[in-house]
Amino acid sequence: MPEPIGADVDVIAVTGARAHERSSCARGIAEAQGFVFVPAEQTGQGLEAVDRAVNLMRKAIHVQGLVLEFPIEVSVTEIVGTLTAADTGTRLIDLVCVLDAGCLLADLDSEEFIRLPLTRDADDGGVIASKAELIVAQIEFASTIAVVNGGSLGPKALERATSLVSHLAPCAEQRLVATACDVHGGDHSGGSEAHSRSGTTYSQRPPSAGWVSILNQELPPQRQSCAVEAIRYEQYRPFHPGRLHHALDTCLFQGHCGHILRSAGFARLASRPHVTAQWDQVGRIFTLTPLALDDSLGAEDELLAFGQDLAFIGTGLDEVRLRQILDHAALSDAELAAGPMVWASFLDEFPAWSTTAT
Repeated sequence: MPEPIGADVDVIAVTGARAHERSSCARGIAEAQGFVFVPAEQTGQGLEAVDRAVNLMRKAIHVQGLVLEFPIEVSVTEIVGTLTAADTGTRLIDLVCVLDAGCLLADLDSEEFIRLPLTRDADDGGVIASKAELIVAQIEFASTIAVVNGGSLGPKALERATSLVSHLAPCAEQRLVATACDVHGGDHSGGSEAHSRSGTTYSQRPPSAGWVSILNQELPPQRQSCAVEAIRYEQYRPFHPGRLHHALDTCLFQGHCGHILRSAGFARLASRPHVTAQWDQVGRIFTLTPLALDDSLGAEDELLAFGQDLAFIGTGLDEVRLRQILDHAALSDAELAAGPMVWASFLDEFPAWSTTAT
């Protein structure tokens, strides 16, 4: 029985950095599910194009749903925010990230930057984002991950790639597929079909990034592997900004502690007291941005972190050396006792933060 006119449209969103593999997978899912396929060339034109497609489908009869393929230039947070908004007219039932096994490690180590347009106005310039960070975000937000071209790798390399994905997105359903139709439909019917039958939507089962699971000590044992390692680092003392900056420049992401592919969490700089910062790193790309001010917390709010609480994911990690480097970057006993007036004089080469409350 067709959905009534004006009913919300079931949507499967498909992301991925490799256009050919992503498109092939999205088309295969649409065919297997009987959904209408909307290519990246259309969704990449902006939210207006997506809205037009959705509104058209809501008025149509005998339309099961939509498969929206998105180019890498559309951030996954924008995709999720748009398709789960109350007034959008969509019911996001699956977010599929398509990964090429043979290119995954190279993509995560890429130092390429991509321009993300803010609007359809060509004069707005857009913003610049790291390709590696965009890919990791797609993985961490995905509810289903399709790993294609696994045959291009040997057994050990393939295990490393799939284990890495499991560490980045432990709650996502990971599928090593030979063809696009293996993601959804046939004997390998995918998550969206099951979710549709049960009435469960993406919003009702939001994914949890691997680094969050590591900090919460909830990384599923079946997702752990000797091929990829996860380390949690805790330190109650704030970092000396000068020594941390030096460690980042010379040690942490240059292979001295192993190959750190992803790290994230919460950190504090002694020179910027009362501010909890977001530590975010993919490959050689690192950012430290303010998240919360201590004096803006309400009576029922909790600190995100008193000092440092960081998760590291990588291969061949030297945990002892990693902890030594980070501990050395933290304040010594004498520095800690000196207090904030002295901390303010420390060399601090990190970019200035805007901490104005909004």
